[in-house]
Amino acid sequence: MEIVTTLDETTAGLGGGCMGAARLRGWKFCLLGGDRRQDYLGCRLARSGAEVWIVRRRPPRFPGLRHSRAKEPALDGARVIVCPMAPFGPDGRVCSEDPEDLLALTESDLDLLARPSVLFAGSFPERLAAAAEKAGCRPVALNDMDEMAILNSVPTAEGALLMALERTTVTLHSSKALVLGYGRTGQTMARTLLALRARVTVIARRPAARARARADGCEALPLEELAGALTDARFVFNTIPALVLTADALERARPDVIIIDLASAPGGTDFEAARRLGLTAVLAPGLPGRVAPETAGGHLAEVVTRIALQSLAPVEVRPS
Repeated sequence: MEIVTTLDETTAGLGGGCMGAARLRGWKFCLLGGDRRQDYLGCRLARSGAEVWIVRRRPPRFPGLRHSRAKEPALDGARVIVCPMAPFGPDGRVCSEDPEDLLALTESDLDLLARPSVLFAGSFPERLAAAAEKAGCRPVALNDMDEMAILNSVPTAEGALLMALERTTVTLHSSKALVLGYGRTGQTMARTLLALRARVTVIARRPAARARARADGCEALPLEELAGALTDARFVFNTIPALVLTADALERARPDVIIIDLASAPGGTDFEAARRLGLTAVLAPGLPGRVAPETAGGHLAEVVTRIALQSLAPVEVRPS
């Protein structure tokens, strides 16, 4: 079943200055599953003239988008497909905020796409990426892009602060906070904490990362000193996608510590040990789509539009 509505004044504020009207006229986009940011992404694309399909059980939150529970009508002739930032599940299963959605993107689905086309996702199974390239569809792994990671680090940091404050009785101001890892998300997390006047210590393996942290105004320690640093930390924000908060390390933590793990699942925390020790530890994936879907969807629209135009602009697209 397909539902089609038209754009109206309810979406007037979602166009975005970087997305000129009619830039994408005649382009067909298919957005598979995902979270609330897909709605805002779709709205931005539609206001630029694209024909946008959202495939999932629940209808879109905004008018101007086509909706289908079946993927075939949406994929047929699509030039751009956008899958969620979260990893694919078994057999190409696509992540969705609705647990009743059982969507999957298979190799045979790629035969429905226009030639050439672009397929966006956070990351790809090797087999699906190879099949896409064979079918004339360029796979773009958004999680590998510095631009996307830096843009997403802001709502990630703000969401992490929200989750931490909901679980504590003290302010971040004057509290000791550990940031594990000093990559793109770790840097934004630390700088946000510094702006709130937290006492920030960065734990990082590389000397260069520790030097950057010190230049930014943080204390910095090597990974080998993590257990000792936990003894007086009230907040811990992990961005390292490896088991670093081990049972042995967690035994050194104070009982009222709040651990927010921002690394990709399964995170870098021994959650079973944390539970056994009575510690508060939360795995927090997908924060941009959960706490700031409009902002995250807008960032996604900018990146997707630019890469799609660069990849497919020479191709003549017939107006729909």
